[in-house]
This record gives sequence, structure tokens and C-alpha cells, in this order.
Amino acid sequence: MSKIVSVIISKAMYYKLFLRSGANILSLIMIFFLINGCQAKEIPVPVAPQNKEIVVSNTPVLAWKPVECDWQWLFVNGVKMDSLGPAVNTYVPFALSFGENEWQIVAVKDRERINGEKSTFIIDDEPLGDLVEPAQLLRHNWKVKSSSLVNNDGKDLSSNCMSLKEWHKTSLPATALTALVRNGVYPNPYIGKNNMLIPDANDDFNVEHDLLKYSHIKGENPWKSPYWYVNSFVVKGESKGKKVWLNFNEINYRAELWLNGKLLADSSEMVGMERQFRFDVTNLIKKEGKNHLAVAVYPVDVPGEPGVPPLEPFGDPGVNMGDGVIGKNYTKWDALGWDWQPAVRDRDMGITEDVFLSFTDEVELQDVYITSDPHLPEGDYADMVISGNLVNYSSKVKEGKMSGEIIFEMDTIKFVVPFQLTAGEKKNLEMTRDDLNQLRIPDPELWMPVGYGDPNLYQVNLTAATNEGDISRVTEYHGIREIESRVEDSRIFTINGQDIFLKGGNWVMDMTLNWTASRYEEEVLLSKNANLNVLRVWGPTGVPPKAFFEAADKHGILIWQDFLNDYWGTFKNTPGYQPEKDLFKTISTAIVKRYRNHPALFMWCGGNEGVNPREDLLVNEVLANYDNRSGRFYLKTSNGYGLHGGGPYHSIRPEEFFTHPKLHGYSSEIGASGVPVIESVRRFIPQIGEDKNLERYPVDGTWAYHDAANFPGQDLRKFTALDDIIRNDYGGSETQTQQGVDKYFAKAQLQNYAAYQSAIGSIGIQMWDNSTGMLLWKSNSSWPSLVWQLYDWYQQAHAGYYAAQKSFAPFSVQMNRATGEVFVVNANNQSLGEVLVSVDVYDASMNQKWKTVRGINIPSATSVNTGVMVPEAEKLVLVKLTVKDLDENLLADNIYWIHPENDFTKLSVFPSPELKTDLKELGNDSGKYEVSVDNEGHSIALLIQMKLVDSRSGHEILPALWSDNFVTLLPNEKGFYQVELPRGGYEGPVKLMIETGISKKVN
Repeated sequence: MSKIVSVIISKAMYYKLFLRSGANILSLIMIFFLINGCQAKEIPVPVAPQNKEIVVSNTPVLAWKPVECDWQWLFVNGVKMDSLGPAVNTYVPFALSFGENEWQIVAVKDRERINGEKSTFIIDDEPLGDLVEPAQLLRHNWKVKSSSLVNNDGKDLSSNCMSLKEWHKTSLPATALTALVRNGVYPNPYIGKNNMLIPDANDDFNVEHDLLKYSHIKGENPWKSPYWYVNSFVVKGESKGKKVWLNFNEINYRAELWLNGKLLADSSEMVGMERQFRFDVTNLIKKEGKNHLAVAVYPVDVPGEPGVPPLEPFGDPGVNMGDGVIGKNYTKWDALGWDWQPAVRDRDMGITEDVFLSFTDEVELQDVYITSDPHLPEGDYADMVISGNLVNYSSKVKEGKMSGEIIFEMDTIKFVVPFQLTAGEKKNLEMTRDDLNQLRIPDPELWMPVGYGDPNLYQVNLTAATNEGDISRVTEYHGIREIESRVEDSRIFTINGQDIFLKGGNWVMDMTLNWTASRYEEEVLLSKNANLNVLRVWGPTGVPPKAFFEAADKHGILIWQDFLNDYWGTFKNTPGYQPEKDLFKTISTAIVKRYRNHPALFMWCGGNEGVNPREDLLVNEVLANYDNRSGRFYLKTSNGYGLHGGGPYHSIRPEEFFTHPKLHGYSSEIGASGVPVIESVRRFIPQIGEDKNLERYPVDGTWAYHDAANFPGQDLRKFTALDDIIRNDYGGSETQTQQGVDKYFAKAQLQNYAAYQSAIGSIGIQMWDNSTGMLLWKSNSSWPSLVWQLYDWYQQAHAGYYAAQKSFAPFSVQMNRATGEVFVVNANNQSLGEVLVSVDVYDASMNQKWKTVRGINIPSATSVNTGVMVPEAEKLVLVKLTVKDLDENLLADNIYWIHPENDFTKLSVFPSPELKTDLKELGNDSGKYEVSVDNEGHSIALLIQMKLVDSRSGHEILPALWSDNFVTLLPNEKGFYQVELPRGGYEGPVKLMIETGISKKVN
């Protein structure tokens, strides 16, 4: 019988035929496998990450080859994490644990499960901050459970290897909510309205929104009681003959700590975020066999009540910081919700940074503080000051030497200082140029922010060694720089004698605090690639881990760090809405001591849009005692003393940015639009476009929940302002189909580009005459949002990012949309001499309507009005600005679309361009590529998006640092672009994909 016939005849018929013929059981088994082999179905196959691949991201893009089905389930580590549509083939999971993770896709067709192949990948990355070496990171194998469900106390849990089979596995750092989402107890709060399927820490909020029914603890608020974090570990060999310390780099909010059956600290001792705890466990730790650690993490003392969430289209986002009473805790206040982030249900309770063991001898060097004073303007030397505390833990006198190395590239300066410590003594040791000639650094290489020089770093190695063999080593990286500030109408900052035009953004942390060290560096790199030179860490988001500051030091991004305060969230600093004073002082002191050695940190700010009620304490105690020689600037409030805030935050037409009364001086918060690309939106609103019964399709309540909301009354912060522009100026969605959704977001990119180009340009063309800098609101996002971001939570840049990149560039050409004047903005400290400025005006058919070329001399650090005035448009025109040197080398360009009545609907109906592309890898496994795009047709290629994609799955590889993107090419124009993948060479095959501005794939 042929195989073809065997496929047609049913299985039952086969069995009957062979049984009647007297076939033995072996034959029957063989036929069974033959039949099922012939009828084997395709199964979902994982394609990325590759099996056993090591990745640094704890939110990797999972990609697979799907099969025909009705829907799909995603399983991670045996837990069903989500249900997906039949056509989905990529997914970004909620932040997963470090270590090995197994995943699988199960497809469902006609109620039959089709189990896909299982695959694993390993998440591994550096700690969030440098550990004191030698050290042992306690990252893996933690178990978490609510104390409401645990009958044992801390003594029991830390006494032996108890059975923890029903506990939730996680790595650290992890909040309680993070651990539960990883284990499938609650859904991913970043997707859709899932956050409204998770009970809140506030009882009244739960009642109002009927959230208690979702609690995994029947009838109880799951965040009322402490959560136990339990781990068992074996100490490595470093402990022999050493003092052993147990370190917690951050907990939230209180903790009770048990080790091997003994209480180390109770919840009155371990309290408050953004401080470090260290315990001497030398006499408790077992040098052989397992140690048992149990930590009861308590919720914030006062969780507060969030504002009313926006659940309907264009809903009211509620009151920022809710009822404000979370301010009684020293915690991350944005966890109560803002107009760019929902309330975090557990208020981020958990162990939120690294836990580790460290090992010291009987003498230890602590609290090293390094500063320097460059001799400017000559710059011929810099005098360094190095101080620190030497601690003798022993009961006898210790003598020895402090040796130091100051290293820059191939040069090393060495010094030695003797010391003596009495029994139990803690001595401050300060070394200056008066003590050591070696601390005068000749011809120093200065630390400068990106765009103004190199962020040069000196490595300072310090070793305290006693005659008896005790050794303590500390390594710090130091940048030699001098900070000055003055007010000339608006505030000006000077680094090493150079006025710095500050171009940056307000920056916030991941709302569940799950970013890895690599992600913090990528946040800095994405900012640098957009030509930002400063990031303001916005007050209520807290202080990020050391990894963020280390990246900023290395890449030359200035950091403005707020102290904890929000003037409005605390109802204008109403008494009783702040943490207890002594706790505030303790934590603020810890913050200053932990971060004061970072050269990128150029400014402390007392409060967000209001003077900190603890102003006197901060200035006259904390900073006066612990950061008194760095020259770092202290700003009383983010919107005063030479700066102003207040937006605009809402969307306005591009030309209005140039006449807005707020856009001058130094603005600390300017919002634009920041709508993500459709690929990102589908990740967090997977049902987008399915509801046809919408007044403004495709905008629904999920959009509002993801920040596309309207403040009530006369408040101008309304997403309808942007929606009106997209619909009225660009034509909106056109159809109530998925193609219509694509069109809407493609047109949003056109508005993104024009808005960021104009918002930044309106400040840039006033450089030094009437403006000294600006900060966007915001540069990034704490969760998947539809507004206020240069790049989204998935690290995907939208069109506005690249408009910002051009407008923030050290050298740019820009047009005042309100007047038609053309400016060349040179933020460099070097003159460019004579350049050629060209202005070309085209109609919608690409006929050139006007052209001029003018030679202009460009001095350093100035904005030059070229004297060129673009003619007023009578209909849609495109204006191309170009600057070249006298050898015809391109220095800068820009593109604008103008219509007297803002009718840009024709931009979406241009014929598809004819593009020829080429992708070239630069070096083996470098993660760097060169792309060329040649527009060989007669139509303009408007805002074409280039992507490097995994050729197996088709998903874009992120983050990607493009030299330019969303580019516009005129007919017969060719462009060359570079792109770098900061995570290095990609494991799978890479190909180039180009999409036009209206989302039509070109190749």
C-alpha cells in the first residue's frame, strides 16, 4: 500500500485491517508510528534567542516560527505568561530572573494543543554597582512568599533547609510584584489594562475598582503584610581568615533580617530606600555547609491612594501622586502614579538592588572622596585631594602604609603615606598637595561633556596595608573638571572654563525597578546618540543605581540629580507630607557619599518645582559636611534661580513653538509628542484597532491608561490636542482597519518629527542671545507609554528622536517656522570659518520652486542668522536646508514641510520611492554596520525608517544606535548611515529592512 493511500485511509481502518490479517503487535506498533509520522503536524519553533544563548537583557525579544492556529500560549519556566493571537511571532516578556530561563509556545487549533519546542536562554549581567572586592553576589535561588501564607517565623526560616516547594522562585533584585508576575500569579502590568487586574496597596482603591477579587490571598490585600525572601548559600573560599559582611544596596521599605536562626536587624533599623545596609556576620556565617538567610520585607508605612485611573478614551489621568501621603515615606513617590505612569500596585516593596557578601581584613578603607582643582585657564596642572576613613576592627594597634596609584593611559603617579591606628579606631585620612607633591597632576586631561571634549577618567587605586598583612583596596575613577555657574537673564553652566549649552531630557526609572546594569548604560548611550549632553534624574523617581552614573562618567553625559521632593504632590510642601527629618538626613547623606565621586554629577537640586522643605538641612549639614569641595552646583528648585519650567507639555503646531512665551531662557521641562512606532504599540496594546465603535478610531481607553489622556478643564495637557493635529493636518487613520491603524501611527511620526524639530529648534536658534539650554519632558519612559519620550520603554526610537538628533547636533542648520528665517547653530567651541548654506524649495511633485546658496562665516559657540528667508508657501512645499564646507563636504542638513493652512495630507499619498540599499558589516562581530540608501526614482523618500532585523524572525534588533534614521532623500539622492548595536555582534543573521513613512515595505 502506498504512502499516499495510507494518508487517505483513517487510522481506525488501518488498525482493523492489520488485526484481521493476524498481524502481530510489533507490526501494529510500527504502523502506528508510520501513520503518525506521516501525519505529523508542524509545531512552533523558537528562533531567538538561540538555545543556550547568553543575553544581558532581562526583557529579551522572544521570537518563534508560528503555526496555523486559533491562539497561542507563551510559557516561561513552566508558567503560562500570556495568551497571544494566531499571527504573533514575537513577544517581550515581563522582566525575567537572572540565570537559565526555559520557554515554549503552545498553539491551540480546534481546541487541540500543539506543543512547541522548548528552548532556554541565560540572562547574565554585571551587578548594578561595583561590589567591594572580594565579594560574593547573592543573586540566584531566592524564594518569595507573603507572610500571610507562611506559618513559620524568621528564626525557623533561617535555621534549616525547609521545604519551600510552593514558594515563588526569583533572582534579585526583585520587588514582591516582580516575583509574583514572574511566577504567573499576576499578569504583566505593562500590557493593556492588566494593571487593573492586580490589587492595589490601598484598600479604598481596591473597593472602588473591585480589585480585591484578583488577590492571590483570598479576601486580603496582598500588599498589607511583609513578604519573606529566603535563600540558602555556601560561602566561597574568600571568607577564610576574613571578617564577613552582609550587604544590602537597597530595600523598600522596611526589613527584618535573620541569618542562621539569629536576628540581625529589625524593621526599625532597616528602613527607607536609597540607603545601604551592612552587617558584620563573621561570627554567624558558616564557613562550610549551607547558610540560611531570611528577610521579611515590609510595605511602605503609608501607601497612599492613587488618583482615579483613566480607563475611557481621553480620560482624566487623575491627580499626580494621588493623595500625596506616600510622601511620609522615604521611597519612590512616583509609585503612587503620575500622568505618565500608573500606580505601582505594591509600591515597589522588595529587595531592589544587589545583595552580596564582602570580606575584609581587620583594617578597612571606607568613604573615599576624591576631588581636584584644575589650574585654569592655563590648565597646566591640577591639585588632587584624596580622603577616606581608615577603620581598625581589631583590639590592638595597627601600623602600615597607604599606597596609591593615579593612572591615565600609560602614565602612573605613585605615592605612599604611613598610618597608625589605635585599637578600634576610625581615623579620617586626608591627602593634599601640601602633603604629597605627587597629588599635583601635570598637564591634566580634563573631563568634558560629550560634544565639548573627551570624558577623560583617571583610575585611582588605593591600598591600605598593615605590617601584619591586612589589606584593603579601593578603586575609583576620577574626572578632573571645574564647575561654575552664573545667571545672565537665564542660568549658564561652565565646565573647565567652557560655557556649555545644555541639551537634555528629564529621565525616570523603570516603574518596577527591573532594569539591568546594561540597560542603564544603554539609557545613557541612547541619550548620547541623540546628541543630548545632560540628563536630569527627576526627583520622585529616586536615585538610580551606580551603573547609571558609571555609564554617564564614561560617555560624557552630565547628570542633574534631584533630592526627594515634589512641590505639587505634597500640596505645596504642606507640613506632614514629608518623611521624618532624621530619616531624610540619614538617607540624603548616604546618597551624597555614594555618588559624590562621579564627575558626570554636576548638580544637586533641592526640589521639583519648589524649594525642598529640608533646604537648610541639605545645604548646611548634608552637602556642607559630605560634598564640600567638589565645586558641584546646588540648585534650590528646578523651575527657578535662572531656570523656568511649565512646558508647554501639550501638542501644538510646529510653528507655534517659535512664538510660545515659555520657549526662551533655560527651560527645565518642554514636552512635545513622542508617540511610539506601531511595532512597539502592538506589544503593549495587542488588541489595538479591534474595537470599531470608537468616536475617534483607533483611540480607546487602553490608550488613555497608557497616558494618552486629557487633563480636565482649562488645563492644556490633552492628548486630543495631538489627535486633532494628526487627524486635521495629516488625515488621521483613513479607515477602521489595521491598515488604518498603521496609517495613524505613520502620520504620528510625521508630527513627531516636526514637533521635536521645532521645540528644540526654537531654543537652539536663540542660543546665548536669549537661551542657555533646555530639557525635554521626558527623554525616556518608565513603562510602555504613548507620550513624552524620545525613545520608548522597548528602546525603540521614533521619528522625533532623529529630529532631536539633528537639532541637538553640535552643528546644525534650522529654520524658524514662524518667520522663515534660516539659522546655522554652532554649539562647538571651534569656529568653522566659511560655509555654504543652500536652501531648496520643492512642490509636492518634486519640482524645484526656489533655491539660494549663500556663503556664511560661522564663529564658535553661536547661532548665526544667515539672512536667508524662505518664501511664504501658497501650498504644500518641502524645504531642504544644507550646509557644506568649501570642499563640498556635507556638514548638516534638515527637511521641513510647510503649508499655509497646515494641510499635510498629500504627504501620505506620495508615490512609493525606488530605493537601492546596501548593508555592510564593519569588522567581525563588532555590532557595527554601514548602510547606503540610494533614491533612484522620481518621488521623494520621506521619513524612511531603516531597521536591522533578525532575518529568522523579522523582528528589529534593539537598541540600535543610528547616525540618522527616519531620513528623507530627494530623487537621485544617496545617503550613507552607520548603526551600532551596543550589545555587540548579533547571534543570528542580520538583514536590512526599509519602510516608507506611510508604512509600506520597500524591501
